[in-house]
Amino acid sequence: MSTTNGLNGVHNVKHKDDAQNDYMHDLEETIKKLHNATNFNRVASKIKAVSASPTSIVVELEIDESHVNSKGTLHGGQTAALLDIITARAVGVTVKDTPMVSLELSCSYLLPVKVGESVLIEGIVLKTGRNIAFTEAEFRRKSDNALVAKGKHTIALLHHLKQQSTGEKVEQF
Repeated sequence: MSTTNGLNGVHNVKHKDDAQNDYMHDLEETIKKLHNATNFNRVASKIKAVSASPTSIVVELEIDESHVNSKGTLHGGQTAALLDIITARAVGVTVKDTPMVSLELSCSYLLPVKVGESVLIEGIVLKTGRNIAFTEAEFRRKSDNALVAKGKHTIALLHHLKQQSTGEKVEQF
């Protein structure tokens, strides 16, 4: 991608690394909002950005007492909520300023994750259409790369709720 800055027709070339950095920057900014969330999104307040591209993001979460069930393992509801949040953020690195809502969410729980263990969560955008995005996520234990949960999330893009001409901003997530 190249742009002209208007000075003697000089072209600035935007490198692939710059684009990758833009996706990572967007992910980090979104995660900063989660760190301070007071609404339900606070369940993702402890995630950390690992990587971002136009079709996927990876975050890390160290499991603590606030994430587990009575057995001391990652709670299924926590997993489903993270599946929802992470896949929406994966779409959000390329679909800007468009509010989204879930149409369908499903999650399979394969292995337990104990307090003190870390999981890597990859949100993958399979396809983004005009009004719907199809995504999936994989949760892997960082220590042995074991697949602990996998899910899919279908998301509706609400173009009609984009920022209005009145300047009133509608939150994307």
